[in-house]
Amino acid sequence: MMGTLAGVALLFSLAALALSFAVARRVTVVLKHIQEKGTPKRQNTVEIGSVLSPSDLVGSDGSRFRNGKAGPFIVAFLSVECSGCRAQVAELKKGIIRVPGPRLVSVVLGEGEAAESFASEVASFSDVVRVGYGSKLVSDVGVTVWPSFVLCDEAGKVLRSTGRADELSSQEFSAPFNELIRP
Repeated sequence: MMGTLAGVALLFSLAALALSFAVARRVTVVLKHIQEKGTPKRQNTVEIGSVLSPSDLVGSDGSRFRNGKAGPFIVAFLSVECSGCRAQVAELKKGIIRVPGPRLVSVVLGEGEAAESFASEVASFSDVVRVGYGSKLVSDVGVTVWPSFVLCDEAGKVLRSTGRADELSSQEFSAPFNELIRP
């Protein structure tokens, strides 16, 4: 009797294991199919060549952050409601430290206490422009992916764009910045 119960238990265990493998295989196939169907890559989050006017970067007190600052600058578009934005703040700070002559402006989208707290966090290493939902600045630049990080020349022309803060320290992203700020 005991051997029969053990055999049945083993049979159920093997069936459960086989079912688990079948489900895992199906999920893998479905995800691969979705990725191959043209899921957009997050390389260029803001169109290269578009213009982000430095005069649009205005703080809540009315101060213009780019006044008197020559050379290129980086703008980080961060949303309070974006978990990826929060997760990339440490990497953003690290990447900016590696870029010579950092000129970073963080545009923080959101309202209320959460936005205030998030803006204070990024203000420790960048200038901050707080914007509300429906922001003209965000729509004019065409930000559709959060977070977005853009490298602009002195006039505000977008030279590089990415959705990943770790790319700020990459050769592709930082080399043009280095060339632009050399005396």
